[in-house]
Amino acid sequence: MRGMAVGRFDGMRALVSGGARGIGASTAALLAAEGAQVVMTDVLDDEGRAHAASIGAEYAHLDVADPGAWRAIGDGQRFDLAVLNAGIGARFEDLLDVPDDVITSVLATNATSLLVATREVARCMAGEGGSISVTASIAGLVAHTQSPIYGASKWAAIGWVRSIAPWLEPRGIRINAVCPGLVDTPILGPGGGDRMRAMGLAVLDPSEVAEAHAEVLRSPVTGAAFTVQAGRPVAAFEFAPVPGYQG
Repeated sequence: MRGMAVGRFDGMRALVSGGARGIGASTAALLAAEGAQVVMTDVLDDEGRAHAASIGAEYAHLDVADPGAWRAIGDGQRFDLAVLNAGIGARFEDLLDVPDDVITSVLATNATSLLVATREVARCMAGEGGSISVTASIAGLVAHTQSPIYGASKWAAIGWVRSIAPWLEPRGIRINAVCPGLVDTPILGPGGGDRMRAMGLAVLDPSEVAEAHAEVLRSPVTGAAFTVQAGRPVAAFEFAPVPGYQG
């Protein structure tokens, strides 16, 4: 009689934010299929609960921009893994017309929330260690002129990952960034994936980014940014040294 297959994350407890749709939904499903006990969060409660039920996960409401909500999620819980994934986009025709709330909401969701989330997840991993994977973006590695506010928020995310990793490492916690190219998710807008393909652009399926997260969660490195693009393997991005930097 053959033994049961062993999942990559058997016996581990995982947190996935932004889990109702897109990358988060695919990642939560993959981790659950690979044996993890998944707690997935979102503000889209109906979709989140339905998806959690379909994959055997727990669901909790969480507005990632609310520090108190992060404290409540982490209170008394132990997580071995965390995928910090929620994010929003923003485009504009003229910078002079961009309202304050667009700037603040994108930064609060994509950048500031990440700092709070890392702090609270680190509490949940204290003493035993763990692995954190952050959904960043290729937009955080290039001059993303199509959506500069979004790009700035993802530069912030990658800067945070690289800067906080040395603080977390002695505590047994690894943190890395996954930087996808174009992904067929709601952030592209209705029919966005099809429009991109019609333009001849290669578009990732969310499941491909989920697999990248799974690889990165198991990676022994920390403070790295891993790119994932359609038709290319997951790869660690090589940052050039800054001449004369004394940090």
